[in-house]
Amino acid sequence: MSLLTFVVGSAADVFGGDLARAVDAELRTRFALAASEGAEAYRSEPVDAIGWLHLQQRAGDLLGRDTIPNIASIEAYQAVYISAALDHIDHVPIPQAADPLQVGSVPKLLDELRRFAASAALPTDDVELMQLAAHYLESDELFDQDLDVQMYVQLMLSAKQAAARGDALWVVT
Repeated sequence: MSLLTFVVGSAADVFGGDLARAVDAELRTRFALAASEGAEAYRSEPVDAIGWLHLQQRAGDLLGRDTIPNIASIEAYQAVYISAALDHIDHVPIPQAADPLQVGSVPKLLDELRRFAASAALPTDDVELMQLAAHYLESDELFDQDLDVQMYVQLMLSAKQAAARGDALWVVT
């Protein structure tokens, strides 16, 4: 089983050395992003990575894949959401990386997640999200259940952190 987490912070919180510097430089150049404030990175609870596909499928079924590009078009590999309101998912080549970095928008992701939550009768309130997360985390029997919901909860909490801090939200497997 492969686990997926979300990290709110800088490229150095996700990548090492030269790769982190290259990713950071490319994002700052291409999107005019400010350097991260140096706050400690926020890390979500890990969720089975297959939950990403389950979330994409369920959200696509409820809302239509073409209306949720920040959920449906991002692969759980070398992806980041930034504070800019991008019109599409960008694919940014990084000289030291074999594959381009997928770049989405935190504000648009939050909008898509709220629409999904409304359609799926899921909470968007921080307290209710944390209670739902605790429900799954505190029970060994539920660890591999409702992976789409577990992924939604961790993604929504992380996206809210990214928006509040003005930092990037990284998808890490």
